[in-house]
Amino acid sequence: MPRPRHALLLTMTLALGLGAAGCSQPTGSTPAGTGGDTGGGDSSAAPASGAAAHEGGNLTVALAEAPDALDPTVASTYVGRIVFANMCEKLYDVGDGLKIVPQLAAEKPKVSPDGKTYTIVLRKGVKFNDGTDFNAQAVKKTLEHYKDDPKSARASELTTVTKVDAVNPTTVRLHLKTPYAPLTAILADRSGMILSPKQLDKLGDDFAKHPVCVGPFSFKDRPSSDKIELTRSKYYYDKAKVHLDGVTFVAVTQPNVRAANLRSGDIDVADRIAPPDVATLKGSSDVKVWPVTSLGYQGLTINVSNSAGAGKPGNHTVDNPMAQHPELRQALALSLDRDAINKVVFQGQYVPGCTPISPESPFAPDITCPKRDVAKAKQLVADSGVPTPIPVQVNVQAGNADATKLGTVIQSMAKDAGFDVKVNPIEFTTALDNAAKGNFETFQVGWSGRLDPDQNIAPFWDNDSALNYSGANYKDVQSLIQKEQSTTDEAARKQVFQQLAESFLQHNNIIYLYYPKVVMGYRSAVSGIQYYGDGLIRLKSASISGS
Repeated sequence: MPRPRHALLLTMTLALGLGAAGCSQPTGSTPAGTGGDTGGGDSSAAPASGAAAHEGGNLTVALAEAPDALDPTVASTYVGRIVFANMCEKLYDVGDGLKIVPQLAAEKPKVSPDGKTYTIVLRKGVKFNDGTDFNAQAVKKTLEHYKDDPKSARASELTTVTKVDAVNPTTVRLHLKTPYAPLTAILADRSGMILSPKQLDKLGDDFAKHPVCVGPFSFKDRPSSDKIELTRSKYYYDKAKVHLDGVTFVAVTQPNVRAANLRSGDIDVADRIAPPDVATLKGSSDVKVWPVTSLGYQGLTINVSNSAGAGKPGNHTVDNPMAQHPELRQALALSLDRDAINKVVFQGQYVPGCTPISPESPFAPDITCPKRDVAKAKQLVADSGVPTPIPVQVNVQAGNADATKLGTVIQSMAKDAGFDVKVNPIEFTTALDNAAKGNFETFQVGWSGRLDPDQNIAPFWDNDSALNYSGANYKDVQSLIQKEQSTTDEAARKQVFQQLAESFLQHNNIIYLYYPKVVMGYRSAVSGIQYYGDGLIRLKSASISGS
């Protein structure tokens, strides 16, 4: 069965892990005036009973990086998704419990018995933020644009869609080459963001200069790459629930500066509070912290068969012991103590794990991660016949203190089993480029995560994917990926994901280590934020007092 080819989804999505946070999932909105979890655990939060939202004011949100182009067609950064969450609604969205809920669609799609036709009924009476009508023709035009634009980063996500029909003004029908279970989840991300046809025709490739979608806020200005201004939409279909006059996003790359600016009141909300700053902020009566379980993971990717470049299928020879001896990859995995890594590097705030599927996902496999076993690791090293110490070069993100610390801890643990780990700090975009070309041995890298586990798996294990940095090319994995993609029954899919997770523990192309925590910080005067396991800060119903 044909599989979608996964394009390189790029830097910031992969970068999210170290110092990025992400783990444990309260759901709902911040209670008015009090906030979410102020302690060390996670909690569900709902609006305080009878509390009235404050009207007006502008909210300032500090992002950990500057977003790339504000055009869903080409965008690739995680922080860009935070901005889009407030100005570009999708056919579907994420709700409580990480469930898919209709957004611009009126209901879940109706799927034909053969799984190859999706019929989507749309909301009525919706307008884009330029005042033009949202309808089936707009959906058709957007999806065809995503599929056909030569620069589109969405094309690989929609490969299985062969045709889009506007059945009537409020009904769209998608025809697929083959059944593809992740499709609804994909339409709950950038591929489901519908663009104003009028603005798309007007600006074309320059859409990012003044993007127009459906959303509670509309684009106002981007005076610099580090600052984006949104204003309340006068056309939004649910504008009675919008309280803020506007939102300003600013890039503040240093975690300690984001935390300090939050304490001082220079910003109102902060993306991704780092572990060292969480305890400090908990001591402030004016600031709250709210952790959610990330859908992503962090781990070690080992170059097993990528000497010709990622996405080029075939068994290519890689000249290093870790590639040539599967038992060495297992030995390295057994030399690592995930619990200790979490405590030493991340102050116990993250969640150790050994699969690409977050424990908060309804598809999370039932797996007990292998404990550190130095004796067994030494035996595997001896069985390989490779002289010790075995050299292993691990690329880590330069300039990231947590990445360096993690590399050092791995170095110390692996030494006990006979490995000589060299930690190699390298500029991140350079490291990604090297990984894509196969110019690396081991790369400490992760993924910000997606709602459907397929999107945490197929890009990195499908042998024709441009993100398959390890060069994975296993018949059992390929067969299981095809099976989960074509299976629409959730219980059956969960069984397949269980089998995949077990297979990954055998191959060890990626040694999964932990699920980061995504911790949002916000001023006590802020209420009504929606925050789920995807880590996106939704401000539709947010308000701020004293403004």
